[in-house]
Amino acid sequence: MCDINKTKFFYFLMCLAGFLIILMPVGIANLIFGYMLGDSPCTSCWGQRESMIFIGVAALFIVRYGMKGKFLAFLLIATAFGLWQSFNHISGHAHRDLDQGFGLPIFGLHTYFWAEVVFWAVVLLLGVIFAFAPKFGSFEKEMEGVSFRKLTKFNLAAMVIVAFIVASNVFQAFVSTGPIPYSGQGDPVRFSLNPKYIIWDDSGWNKSWKSISFLGKRDVKEPDFAFTPANEKLGIEFDNNISNAPFANIDDNLKIVNETKIDFPKAINTLDYINGEYVASSKWEVFFLDDNFSTKTDFLLDPYFSATINPIIGIIPYLDNKYILMGSNKTFLRFAQNPNADEALQYADFIRGANNFEGQGENLGRGRIDTVRAKFHHILSTTTDGKYMYLATVPNNKDTKTFVISKISLADRVLSAEFTPKAELKEGKTLGDLYITSMAFKNGKIYALSKKHNVIAVIDLDKEEVVKTISYPENITNARSLFFKDGKMHILSYQDGSNILYTLD
Repeated sequence: MCDINKTKFFYFLMCLAGFLIILMPVGIANLIFGYMLGDSPCTSCWGQRESMIFIGVAALFIVRYGMKGKFLAFLLIATAFGLWQSFNHISGHAHRDLDQGFGLPIFGLHTYFWAEVVFWAVVLLLGVIFAFAPKFGSFEKEMEGVSFRKLTKFNLAAMVIVAFIVASNVFQAFVSTGPIPYSGQGDPVRFSLNPKYIIWDDSGWNKSWKSISFLGKRDVKEPDFAFTPANEKLGIEFDNNISNAPFANIDDNLKIVNETKIDFPKAINTLDYINGEYVASSKWEVFFLDDNFSTKTDFLLDPYFSATINPIIGIIPYLDNKYILMGSNKTFLRFAQNPNADEALQYADFIRGANNFEGQGENLGRGRIDTVRAKFHHILSTTTDGKYMYLATVPNNKDTKTFVISKISLADRVLSAEFTPKAELKEGKTLGDLYITSMAFKNGKIYALSKKHNVIAVIDLDKEEVVKTISYPENITNARSLFFKDGKMHILSYQDGSNILYTLD
């Protein structure tokens, strides 16, 4: 008798839970927010509301037809899917500024946030309910051999109210969203029963089936490195023909005055001349070289400690005898040379070279650059004017039009400005047609090297404008770095399996 009472109490809790999840979030959103306040769900909101209905109805199916594995499985699957939906919805708004969002707020938080709370509450409530569950054999005994359970007055009332709320949601969904093939609005207008203001939209299907990926708009492939070409997965064709450059005019043409083949065992991705020595990198390795390109000291970065650093795309001077190393994901390390470094302390940042370099200490360490216009783009270049550092985006498999220069204060490593330089372009072309692999600063201007079309864009930082365009010879086929030394311009190219340094004039 005790087990039977425990079983009945279990079903009471299950009915209460199923009833409340539909009455509270679904019912309030539909009846009060929808009809009274004019709130209309977006496509994602409808998906989350449907998952809540599925969960509540599954709980009531258990109350009516007894504890069956298929009902419990469906309830858990619907909860898991709802958690994914709400997480996906929140992620699109997570980095917005204070009080930004959309929809009606509840206690200062928008409705799409509360969906996440509801789904986690389901997980918690299931745990609480099953803490009161009887022995599983008592479920069959309580059924008394019939195919469905007798309903109490509370069970019946709950199911009638739930049926009404579900029907009301179906009505609201039809009015605001429409029948198939209409799928709802991403940015819905206020709910109205006046046909004049009702919008049925099917544009979401076009966006949904262009590509299928769990990463969504973050499904951006890694950029093209010297050590790993990426033109196929990026869908970008690299050519060395200056006539294909996006600029209306080319102002100057460089000529090669010297060519040096660097005897180095790895593909050099970046090369610069800083404080009287060459600084080179290949993936996560950094090498300090003498004038004969012999290694003086080097390290291998631990890319996964704390903030993950993607392959190195540039190294710039920072403060006194310090450097900033930048990854293609805009994550950086401030480091310094020190032949007496505490190897145990520096173990965190370096797999090799912890006895000669420091990444832990005052004015050192890792960090991330938060951008706005460049958020969904990698970078392959960085330079500095001593007060700011600059980053340039590269096109990718999702966006081949955008080109953004990000300006970051060296004092606090926080974004100060972003801009797309003005330029005289051919009709239909954008600066996204470039593929900037290196930048160098000189006399208030950035020299941005594009390995695509063999062109250098000279950008005036005060005017935020391309003020000059320079071509370089087509036999430089994979330009990776540009820097100035002894008054001349130097370009490093990794081609035909060799690192070749060109001096140009």
